Amino acid sequence: MREATSSQQEAVNRAGFNEYSRHSSQASAIRAIQRQRGEEPCFSTDKRYNCTEQCEWRKNCLKLRAVWLR
Repeated sequence: MREATSSQQEAVNRAGFNEYSRHSSQASAIRAIQRQRGEEPCFSTDKRYNCTEQCEWRKNCLKLRAVWLR
């Protein structure tokens, strides 16, 4: 699993998730946070190619990834 940045880990903690390990990946943890906030769980999905949102996850979301990592 990838190392979380401190701001991402803080967001996870604020959302009530104590650690990423409860989720299969960083992406699923972030999507869970997005769902909890009432947002569309779009992190690291194909929707990122047309995204214009300036959210806190944008930098990591737009990084290229192998399909099997999504």
